[in-house]
Amino acid sequence: MSGSDLIEVLLKEELKVANKHLPRSRKTLRELLSEEYPGVLCRDGSWHFFRRSELESISGFIDREGLDRILLPIIITVVPESEGFVGIVEDVYAAELVCKVLNINCGGGRVFLYKPQLYELRKRYSTVFQLALSYVATLSSKSLDAEL
Repeated sequence: MSGSDLIEVLLKEELKVANKHLPRSRKTLRELLSEEYPGVLCRDGSWHFFRRSELESISGFIDREGLDRILLPIIITVVPESEGFVGIVEDVYAAELVCKVLNINCGGGRVFLYKPQLYELRKRYSTVFQLALSYVATLSSKSLDAEL
């Protein structure tokens, strides 16, 4: 094993620790709205609970069919960039919701977010959005789920 391979293995192990707050599985917005105490089980065994007011607020951005398409929490994969970092939302439905919440144009598909946008999302909907750390820009939230 080369030195760069060893570093990559170590980084992946550190990411598992850093991302232990992420959910084991996610639920639809409709499911969460029907629960008395909306929440999901996290990888570390703890529970992540959603504020009902936030769930109701984001449901205002979505049509009825969208309630079954949006999986929560919405995972924003944070990757390093030359000027800091960028967040990526890859799920098409989640990206569309993010664009509506931030009132920005969405080109369909994934959306890239910068510090002010990430701050705004977390400020307004702290229980709806979670950040996942990554070190490779091409690593998607789906591949992150598979690796962790």
